[in-house]
Amino acid sequence: MTVSNWNGREFILYNFRTDHEAKLEKMKFGIIGCGDIAENSFAPSLMKSEKAKLVAVCRRNYERARLFANRFGGCKAYRSADELIGDKGLDAVIISTPTDFHCEYTLKAAEAGLHVLCEKPMAHDRVECKRMIQACEANNVTLGVAYRRRLFPQIIKAKSLIAKGKIGRVVCVRTHYSGWSSIEPGEWRISKRIGGAMMEMAVHRLEVLLNFADTEPATVSAMVETVEQDWPVDDTNVVMIQFMNGIVGVHSTLLCSRPRRDMVQVDGTEGRIMINALEFGQSSISLEDERGIEKIYVDPLNAPYFDLPMIDDFATAANKAKRPVCDGFTGYRVQAVVDAAFESHKTGKRISVETITT
Repeated sequence: MTVSNWNGREFILYNFRTDHEAKLEKMKFGIIGCGDIAENSFAPSLMKSEKAKLVAVCRRNYERARLFANRFGGCKAYRSADELIGDKGLDAVIISTPTDFHCEYTLKAAEAGLHVLCEKPMAHDRVECKRMIQACEANNVTLGVAYRRRLFPQIIKAKSLIAKGKIGRVVCVRTHYSGWSSIEPGEWRISKRIGGAMMEMAVHRLEVLLNFADTEPATVSAMVETVEQDWPVDDTNVVMIQFMNGIVGVHSTLLCSRPRRDMVQVDGTEGRIMINALEFGQSSISLEDERGIEKIYVDPLNAPYFDLPMIDDFATAANKAKRPVCDGFTGYRVQAVVDAAFESHKTGKRISVETITT
């Protein structure tokens, strides 16, 4: 590991390869889009993985792509997604672009026979999600969506406790995110159809909610508003979900409230589980019953490797022609709930969620 300087900023140069790792057959990945999430997690996680490796990146600004590639092992750099997808040495791509390009690049990669791990949200809407799933199925490639919290140790431990009956039957799941978001005018994160509190932040927590409910969502009622920020998209939302097995789900997002809070509470007939920090780097969850509250510790995921479990699971699944934990159907379900939430706010009605056959 060495240190390099780029535009006056110091960066760590990652090189985790050992003689033992070099002998392993690793899935060869290319990253489309070299933005923050690629720099701060995807690329470092690929460099550390024993099941995958980074061999190519692309960015429209070729000089930035080259500098990014040099930082992460000296892999190949391309000017466009089409050039990278045409690289015959690849097995898979990570699509790490704004949502506008997710469907287009997934379809192109699938047609080229490449497995696809797509950043969240999966697409503009559930119609595009279906197209992505169908394209990957038609070309016999694996599709994953980067809902990374599904493999966070806090979530895995909580699911294990629920499976053991520690809180009885689950009756309600609540997730919440609040914080102040300082986004400059013109940034894509506040562009219509791809930005705002719902598409940027709520989707992760809705996935967690769906994971704990562990059944299909039936109906959605929602409020999607701009309360404080001077944005063309929402900074606040509240989503209420009725599940087919009777469980109730409630999510709220506030991008106009300090300090940051990211939490989940799962209520059961005999107790509840509370995760007060739904983030990487956190080491405990709380189990409450009539005897009191017990703090339960887990091994935390630490930056910049919080995507390592997801990438390793994806590579293993793709090699075995199985579905990864964070699969395309997970991405579809989240988007179907989001679509229903927007429709509910627009009409003032409870909206049925369109399910998909897995």
